[in-house]
Amino acid sequence: MKNAYLVVVLVSFATACGGSASTSPSGPTSTSMAGVWTGIASDSSSSIGAGSMMGQAGMGTMTWQLTENGSIETGPMSFSGSGMQGRMPGTFVGTMSGDDMTFAMDMPTSSMMSTGCSSRATGTAHVNRTTMTMTGTYSGSNSCSGAYTGGQMTMNRR
Repeated sequence: MKNAYLVVVLVSFATACGGSASTSPSGPTSTSMAGVWTGIASDSSSSIGAGSMMGQAGMGTMTWQLTENGSIETGPMSFSGSGMQGRMPGTFVGTMSGDDMTFAMDMPTSSMMSTGCSSRATGTAHVNRTTMTMTGTYSGSNSCSGAYTGGQMTMNRR
C-alpha cells in the first residue's frame, strides 16, 4: 500500500513539474499614441514652394502634441514655417481602429502666414507601433487658395 501511495505522489509530482508552462499571449503590444509627433507632409499645393502644404507656402515641419482618451487622439498642432515655430497653431483629432487612424487637421482663420486664411484637411494614417512612425494620406481645402489633394505625410514620435 505504501508503494502505491508513493507511486501516486511521484506521478503527481512529475506531472506538476513537467506540465506545460504558462506563457503570455504573443502579438503586438498596445503602445500609446500620446506624445509629441513631428514630420513632414506634401500635397498638390507643394508646387508653390518648398515646405508648402495645406494650401500654404513655407509651412515647414509639422508638430502634433497628442493626448489619448480611449481610441480618440486630440491635441494642438503647429508648423515651423519660415521662423514662425509654434506660431501657426491648429488642432488635430483622430480616431484609432487598431493601428489605423482617421483624422482631421484644422488651421483656423489667421493661424497661417497668409492673414485671413484657414485650412482643413482630413485623411487616414497607419501606425507602426514598433518604430512609432506613422504614414498617411490627406486632402482638404484652404479658404484662400482652394482645394489641395494627394497629401502624403510621415510622422515620428519623439
